[in-house]
Amino acid sequence: MSKHQDIARSAIYKYFSLAIDYPTGETAELLSSGDLFTEISAHLQKLPIDFQILAGKLAPLEEELSNFAALTNIQVVYTTFFDMAVKKPSFSLYETANVMATSEAEKTAAFLVELETLYGREGITLSDRDMPDHLATELEFMHFLCANNKSDQQADFLTHHLNNWLPQLALSFLKQETIPFYSNLIMLIAHFVETDQDNLQP
Repeated sequence: MSKHQDIARSAIYKYFSLAIDYPTGETAELLSSGDLFTEISAHLQKLPIDFQILAGKLAPLEEELSNFAALTNIQVVYTTFFDMAVKKPSFSLYETANVMATSEAEKTAAFLVELETLYGREGITLSDRDMPDHLATELEFMHFLCANNKSDQQADFLTHHLNNWLPQLALSFLKQETIPFYSNLIMLIAHFVETDQDNLQP
């Protein structure tokens, strides 16, 4: 990948990180204005053709977004399906919840410590509210790796983390189709991550 393309990939990872986070602040502004998908589409056009094809998947997202009467409706949907503090979520945006059994508490704790240590080695310190295995956090980390042209670390993180559990999450959404907006968003992110890994391979 060229430096120009790394910048585009970094931006896309950043926008995906915002899109899958709780819809408030910057995420709320991008969703309300429609700029989120405009920016993603523009950056996809700077990448190879197999990335550009993914721009066609943005239209269903924009259509589903327009079906929400207000931002608060999106927030309610997000909280209902993803917020672990409210109840056991229908779908989990945490890597450990998708790859480990609930009975593996010690293994899960060790995994999270290892993941946070990985971030620390790159000079990243998470805030108190950020969980290291949340999808938004992992996408944000890829944004950082792309911005700093850390190719080996990118390929490794995609292989051992994002591409190790995102396909499973996407399949769960595909089977149930209960929340079209987030279903389409997860599918798009999963396809982008898979395409990115394919393009990083020598």
